Amino acid sequence: MLYVIQVLAAIQIGLAVGVLLGPKHPARLGSSVLAIILALAAIFTGSWIYLAVATALFLLTMGLRHSRPIVGG
Repeated sequence: MLYVIQVLAAIQIGLAVGVLLGPKHPARLGSSVLAIILALAAIFTGSWIYLAVATALFLLTMGLRHSRPIVGG
């Protein structure tokens, strides 16, 4: 089970880095950084609770809309 948690946390880090490189939104940036920190904690401790909190926070902030529309996206 430890390896599953570590793989899912690595996927979470990849998604969060992708959001950091995309269009800027202050809440998304903050939640992405926090998701990376919590996913790293999940990788090193093997705790699924860190991963669950990181995923929930990340998904909640992905629903936010931009103040201006993104062209071509």
